[in-house]
Amino acid sequence: MHEFLLSILEFLSPELIINRGGLILLLAIIFTENGVFFCFFLPGDSLLFLAGMLCGLPVLDVSIYILVSSIALAAFLGYALSYFVGLKLGKWLLSRPDSFFFKSKYLNMAASYFEKQQHGAIIIGRFIPVIRTFLPLCLGLIKSDFRIFMVYNLVGALVWTSSLVMAGYFLKIIFPDLMHYIEWIIVVLIAVTSIPIIRQFSKFKREKVS
Repeated sequence: MHEFLLSILEFLSPELIINRGGLILLLAIIFTENGVFFCFFLPGDSLLFLAGMLCGLPVLDVSIYILVSSIALAAFLGYALSYFVGLKLGKWLLSRPDSFFFKSKYLNMAASYFEKQQHGAIIIGRFIPVIRTFLPLCLGLIKSDFRIFMVYNLVGALVWTSSLVMAGYFLKIIFPDLMHYIEWIIVVLIAVTSIPIIRQFSKFKREKVS
């Protein structure tokens, strides 16, 4: 069991994903995390930041413009897919028993977040793990206006992608020695990106109690 858990953690390592799969695997992971609800655990935020740091190096030898635009497109298409899944299969999913890959509380949490932020949640929610994956599914389920959803989807994909990728890219330029501490940077990123979802879970539980 211990070896299995270690292999899972190794598989989810952003550095390993980029080193082994390059741009193609990177885009596949971003599309999947945004578009397939049972892949909510994939490391989207840290993957984008690390992609920015590795951009231009042999492992990710593309221009920063191609990198940002291609990742934004993958995120945009992933959300569109998730919306249609929610539209067609949302009620069926809610009737299914909870499992590791789908829990109704994730969908309810996304719905609660949307009620507070309205369509701005489609942009802000991109930066919150789990919310990022389940929000478009929720909007498809409640049949939110598709045209408005797609506009905010495009803006959200661009803001999320460009901010994280460019942050990693410019950090590498300003502090090139940081490339020797990628493992520690990934650990810090995972810790930081976990804070919003922990806070959201806490708020959701308090609201249910009250």
